[in-house]
Amino acid sequence: MKTRTWITLLLLTGLALLYAVVIPRAAIFPETQPITMTPADVGLEYEDITLIPADRPLRLAAWWMPADPDTAVATMVFSHGGGSNRHSQFFRALDFYRAMVERGVSVLALDLRNHGESAADGRGLGFGATEKYDARAAIDWARLKVPELPLIAMGISMGGATLIQATSDGAPIDGLILLDPLLDTHATFARGAWTETGLPPSLFLPAAWAATNLWGLPGGAQQAFDRALDLRLPTLLIQDPGDPVTTAEHAKALAAANPTVRLWVAPQVEPDNPELPWRQRWGSHVIAFALFPQQTLEQITAFIESLGH
Repeated sequence: MKTRTWITLLLLTGLALLYAVVIPRAAIFPETQPITMTPADVGLEYEDITLIPADRPLRLAAWWMPADPDTAVATMVFSHGGGSNRHSQFFRALDFYRAMVERGVSVLALDLRNHGESAADGRGLGFGATEKYDARAAIDWARLKVPELPLIAMGISMGGATLIQATSDGAPIDGLILLDPLLDTHATFARGAWTETGLPPSLFLPAAWAATNLWGLPGGAQQAFDRALDLRLPTLLIQDPGDPVTTAEHAKALAAANPTVRLWVAPQVEPDNPELPWRQRWGSHVIAFALFPQQTLEQITAFIESLGH
């Protein structure tokens, strides 16, 4: 009987460590993706710049890609997703930057801390809670660089959560664009773990709880969804209807609750689309521009035009 009790205790201890330490750490410290391309690869002129966030002396790498000053209509700060970097092949970011510059929108794209060529802070992903300082540094730089034009911030996945956190804290932007944003911490954590393991997302909810309560990820009223509810800022929310990670239910709920959020649901991606297999279980996450570039750009261009000069 005592042997069974000890075995049970050992198993419970092992599960507790798995959910409280092993899984959160693996999710919060993903493998760094190196920068292997630059804007020059798509014919863009650019400048390498360095940003320093206000919370700690980290050197953050960024690209400044200016539009023709005679035809420029706006400036955009772009924030990539978790585990990615500023050239994000998953999103086809370089093609997107070129499309923006061709439309008169200058782009500042940065590597968030712990990503690409930026410094690490030793804390791993913050789901926007720490990265917001990086976004604020980029926004302040862009505002000083081109003070006379509208400043838009655009974030994909965790980059969306990052910008929501920064804007909620007072970052001075004129418009916000969110594409498949990370809104619900627990749901995204659990579904992100599913993409890596194939195990049911519900199995990772205890680890998601640990990530917010023990590892400092934003939960409750501090997560992106709750903070976005109070934003009174022109916002375009682009959502893939079948996104398996940042699911559409949260985007629809936010748009229904906040009248300043305009939701555009991208076309449905067919399951036999040849773009899907290499993305594995991440599926159609942040795929709108890759598969539907014209419609996506039309939505973004119209939104920027609505802000005026």
